[in-house]
Amino acid sequence: MIRRFIPFLLLGGLSVTTGCVALPRPETPVSTHPKAPADFPRRIAVLPVSNQAGDPDGAVILRGLVIHKLERDLGYLVQKPDDTDQIIHDRTLTGPEIPIQVALARQDRRVLTSWLGVDGLLHGELLAFNRAKLTIYVRSQVKAHFWLTDSTGKTIWEVEKDSDNGNLSLGGGGASLDSALQASGIPPDVVDRIRNSPLGEDTLAVVDDAFSTFPKP
Repeated sequence: MIRRFIPFLLLGGLSVTTGCVALPRPETPVSTHPKAPADFPRRIAVLPVSNQAGDPDGAVILRGLVIHKLERDLGYLVQKPDDTDQIIHDRTLTGPEIPIQVALARQDRRVLTSWLGVDGLLHGELLAFNRAKLTIYVRSQVKAHFWLTDSTGKTIWEVEKDSDNGNLSLGGGGASLDSALQASGIPPDVVDRIRNSPLGEDTLAVVDDAFSTFPKP
């Protein structure tokens, strides 16, 4: 009779022991934004976007949303775009009728940083900005490349994102387009362009994801 009860006693002991094992706790989500080092730029000028996509509104929309992201969401001091453009025109002795990209051509990054009185320059390229209705669905694509240079002209952060690859993580905690524009500080004419663009949401998603790893001051 005793032998018959031994397996049950062992099983019961094992059951009690196993029940006391602590299960691993879920990890607390870690912010994707690293802490900016002490020498990281605090005052940034967002240069006019190099538009390789052909749509004139696309570059304006992208620049406006990047300025909003850096200033309102991340807390950087961002120079007003009109001031940036005016200083560049004044320094290069070109008038407003000359495209800003022409005025920027061949300018040394260190010189530009000094002219603008900032610590860093945010560069951007709009590589795709299109929406096409195909046979059974609508295809939208916004693709952009960003990089930040410091006062020495060195590139210290860089990323490229494409809304068409379907894997945007929205790691920056992006809000909806309407809520992002309500307190954006973006000039009213640019806000109107963003609201009226069928690619406004896509552009916001690209900016949010691209800057999800941008350091916080």
